[in-house]
Amino acid sequence: MPALILYLLFGLVLARRALPSQRGAVKCWLGLVFGCVALMWLPCLPAFFLGFTAMAEYIALGAALAGTAALLLIRPKRDPAEPRPARLSLNSVPARDLTGLAVSLLVTAFCAYLLYTHIILPHADGSLWVGQSTYGDLTLHLSFIESFYQQGQFPPEYSIFPGAKLDYPFLADAASGSLRFFGLSLRMAVIAPSIVMLFGVFFGFWMLADHLTKKTAPTLTAWLLFVCNGGFGFVLFLTGKYSFQDLLTGFYVTPTNLVEEDIRWVNVICDMLIPQRTTMAGWCVGLAALYLLITALEKTLSGANARRDFAVLGVLAGTMPMIHTHTFLSLGMLSAGWFFAFLGKAKKEGCLRPLIENYILYGLVCMVLALPQLMEWAFDAAGSGRYLWLNPGWEHGQTNWLWFWFVNGGIVFVLIAPMMVTLRGDRARLFWGAAPLFLLANLVAFQPNPYDNNKLMYIWYMVTDILVCGWLWDLLERVRIRPLAGAAATAVVILGTLSGLLTMLREVVGEYQLLSGEQVAAAAFIERETDPHGLFLTGISHNNAVSILTGRDILCGTDTFLYYHGIDYQERMSQVPEMYESGEAFQRYAAQYGIDYVYIGAEERSKYAVDEGYFEDNYPCIYRAGTISIFQITQ
Repeated sequence: MPALILYLLFGLVLARRALPSQRGAVKCWLGLVFGCVALMWLPCLPAFFLGFTAMAEYIALGAALAGTAALLLIRPKRDPAEPRPARLSLNSVPARDLTGLAVSLLVTAFCAYLLYTHIILPHADGSLWVGQSTYGDLTLHLSFIESFYQQGQFPPEYSIFPGAKLDYPFLADAASGSLRFFGLSLRMAVIAPSIVMLFGVFFGFWMLADHLTKKTAPTLTAWLLFVCNGGFGFVLFLTGKYSFQDLLTGFYVTPTNLVEEDIRWVNVICDMLIPQRTTMAGWCVGLAALYLLITALEKTLSGANARRDFAVLGVLAGTMPMIHTHTFLSLGMLSAGWFFAFLGKAKKEGCLRPLIENYILYGLVCMVLALPQLMEWAFDAAGSGRYLWLNPGWEHGQTNWLWFWFVNGGIVFVLIAPMMVTLRGDRARLFWGAAPLFLLANLVAFQPNPYDNNKLMYIWYMVTDILVCGWLWDLLERVRIRPLAGAAATAVVILGTLSGLLTMLREVVGEYQLLSGEQVAAAAFIERETDPHGLFLTGISHNNAVSILTGRDILCGTDTFLYYHGIDYQERMSQVPEMYESGEAFQRYAAQYGIDYVYIGAEERSKYAVDEGYFEDNYPCIYRAGTISIFQITQ
């Protein structure tokens, strides 16, 4: 935990030096974001030369400490034209910021509870339990984290398919891997940075909404419609098509996630932030980038010098490809859309040249940092044919596309149409500059799983939600009958949050066993007694104890992950049953792949006709307890 605190302190000091004109609450928020970026990136730089090792971690931590000291001790000459940084005190914090802080801390506490119950919660019998949302994706992230920590290979490969480059954005998991070197358990290494990043998302959205609306009521409305988002799926439960018993006990029977009803606009907390760590990290950084982009645009168009802001934005954007590629792509599209949307105003205000120059600076700084990441990881995957394909309509299934978005998008999407007719000025430019992102995400899939296009759409939704609520409250403030205006606002909030709140309630009460106590004990033995670089033959399941808890390589993981990561796994997967069932096949493939250990448990026996006699006769059994046996193949 001290290491995490030091990185955050570095970020806070860096934000104060890099963005002196921002008010205190914004600098504190951006400082936490910068600290998270430092935690994700600084250890990776020496890891290219030293591997992901303790030495690389201490070098990175030393760099953060040295950077903090230098920023505190060295005071650069201040530009007289630049406003003097205000002293941070509670008395100087605007009431709107304190309101945002309060609600953000409240929902962060709720998420901390979900993390506590959803991230391999140990029970008395030694078993590990998770929630509904973390039963799937979490296991992949845990395998990445432990592989970083146990094996130290960098650049990394898939531990569930060794030999394949890990081109999935891995830096959020690398950050947790780093914290493992400083004494945190696997469970706490996931939970601790997640709490900070979640707060960065919630408070960051508030800061963005507050900046665009300048009022508490529309900001709070937009924030609620984001945090508790959901469409009109709640109608299916109120009318009795689905019961509340189904909601509380079913697996993904919620008003925001019913595939059979074409309901796919999932709740951001339960389906995007808690289970999807890359999305969580991407939105934490992405909201900061959006805020800096919009404020830098405003400064440029007002005639002020925004070069520093665009340079900082370029650095932040340049770190994003391997934090979350979807957010990086979304930021790029919004940057381009808003550039063209504001061109006319810039020309009219005599600011066209500064706008172009600032964008060139922003683009150059960003590409200097981002291009090496894209060349190392993203371009190979994109060029393989696994990504980028036409998918008109996104996930609307058999439903009419407009009806699909009416049901899924709910009240925000209903209000878009009247807003478009009357929206004017900079808000209109922001809306129309962002619209191509939503349209493109409904036409082109950017990965093997088209569902993941929602990671683009939610960035669009963040901006549009704020604009809709700002427009709505401008309209309601003109209504002379105040109770009528209040009732309309209340109705919007209820319609926009009821599905999300029901989904959040379901997430609180859901728990599932991920691993038995027997599997956990076997994993502890593997971590303690086997070669960290050893290759295991195991069954093919997403809840694989060897990959999740030990970070060891397994010959082939589940197709649930491999297919959607675009890996050509079919041949190797077909060989796994042969290796368990035939000694001859095992000898052939074991030599080909270099198998070091064979894991046989209840799942392997249930799926394959395991020839245990062959392994007993030919290899030493180094572990046997309950239903689990582990054989050592190489000496």
